[in-house]
Amino acid sequence: MRVNNAGVQAIAARWAVSADDLNAMVSPATFGLSWQPSATAVNAAHADVTVFTAALAARVGSTATHVSEADRRYLANENRSANQLASVVQPVISV
Repeated sequence: MRVNNAGVQAIAARWAVSADDLNAMVSPATFGLSWQPSATAVNAAHADVTVFTAALAARVGSTATHVSEADRRYLANENRSANQLASVVQPVISV
């Protein structure tokens, strides 16, 4: 299996940036006048969106961390396997 490790790290970095962007979002200030029932509904919706955005940011950030760690372990395993193979196989030289 061939893996583009630089690409995997780039994806993980982009996900981490996306998680940071999601965490940076803030709900707008209260809309309308206090007597407008729609303002209450909009504020409730903004609260729901804020909770969802925080959960999404946490999940995306966690995914970015896991992908980066998996890539690191993959590279370590490939290096370990190559070293083990090199220790038991004689190099073949052909002319």
